[in-house]
Amino acid sequence: MSGFWLHVRNSPIRWAFPVLVVLDLAVLFLRDRHWIGVWPETGAAGQVPAYLLGVFGAGAAAWSASAPRRQRVEEQLRAARVHPARVEAHRLTAALAVLLVPYLIGQVVAFAVTARTFPPGVHLWLGYVLLGLFAILLAVALGWACGRLLGPVFSAFAAAMGFLFLTVLLDRVGFVVVSGRPEVAVAPVPLALRLGLVVALLLVTLWLAGSEALRQRRRRAAALLPVALSLLVVMGATAVVADREPPGDQVLCLDGSTRLCIWPEHEKYLPELREINARIDDLPGAFKRPPLISEIGLVKSSYIGPDGTKHLDYEAESPVFHILEGSRWSYAGDIGKAITSATFAFQDLRTCDWMEITEPDQSQLAAIDKWLEAYLAGGGSPDYHTNAPEALQQAWTKGRAVAADLSRTDQFRWAEEEVNDLRGRYCRPGH
Repeated sequence: MSGFWLHVRNSPIRWAFPVLVVLDLAVLFLRDRHWIGVWPETGAAGQVPAYLLGVFGAGAAAWSASAPRRQRVEEQLRAARVHPARVEAHRLTAALAVLLVPYLIGQVVAFAVTARTFPPGVHLWLGYVLLGLFAILLAVALGWACGRLLGPVFSAFAAAMGFLFLTVLLDRVGFVVVSGRPEVAVAPVPLALRLGLVVALLLVTLWLAGSEALRQRRRRAAALLPVALSLLVVMGATAVVADREPPGDQVLCLDGSTRLCIWPEHEKYLPELREINARIDDLPGAFKRPPLISEIGLVKSSYIGPDGTKHLDYEAESPVFHILEGSRWSYAGDIGKAITSATFAFQDLRTCDWMEITEPDQSQLAAIDKWLEAYLAGGGSPDYHTNAPEALQQAWTKGRAVAADLSRTDQFRWAEEEVNDLRGRYCRPGH
């Protein structure tokens, strides 16, 4: 243990420690803070800095690994009574500690912020902590191998760019996770495989110690290849984030003319959804309310696939809404679209013939949709941008202007007249 602390004090990257802590906390708090109060989002937000730290960490690990060659003390280390692999283990662990502690500090701070309200789902936070740990370990393993196999200066640049390239390349298979939505969670088996293989990769890099002859170093480096390839195969063939099973009777629901249900981890959104539910109750009678609108992932049906395994699928007949980065406009818009769809019977061509709708009537329908979104959101300006056609945006502006400029009584009168006018021309009487 004394050897470990000696190498920590002498590590060439120790001076970067306070900078890494500041960098981690800056990434955590300078982005949107919707993660506060939701455990899976807290864990995901806390592990996002791991990818940025990993770019620096890979280069720093390579620089640290090449220190004996750079300082020309390789012969002294090989002549020491302590086995070279043991010395290498102390150096590797010291470098890993310097890089890992800033990440853990960030996660502890994120935990403390959300723990003030301590919502359900703290076990989901731990999965994302381990996912970030894997990113740090992978960066250090890549950097240490480069530092041992390449030149002292080039190895740091190659390792940093290599980890950055690997992050971009593997992003398509879910390597980078930036959100902790409650309908998904870190899958324990794929994560355990990743952690096991990256630890094996780190252990194999220790075997490179003391092999300064070119032929011997190449032969030992060949042992890295099967472990590295196995890790890449696991990362490409398995999804580290998977859909969760619906939580059963733990679902949080608000009753009214429409029943709104959310994941228990999203309990902090109950006050805003309660206000939306009250606004739904107040809508004019021309609007039809779906009996149930659930947060995405809550209502699923299971089926057995051709391979004999169980699969989950969303039930198309049950409207859903998203809570995206805490935006009230995300769920107000989805809930509004569900009400609009029920009102105009978009799913039932036997009731209304929307295939024949004219362009002016499409604009009228778009204005109603955006009025309903703005009304349910409680007013204000949307927090999203769009590149929709100009004619459509003009219709949206008209609907939002009604919500912003008219009294509630006048809004309801306008909305009811618009709905009845469209339904009267495209829907059969009595429907």
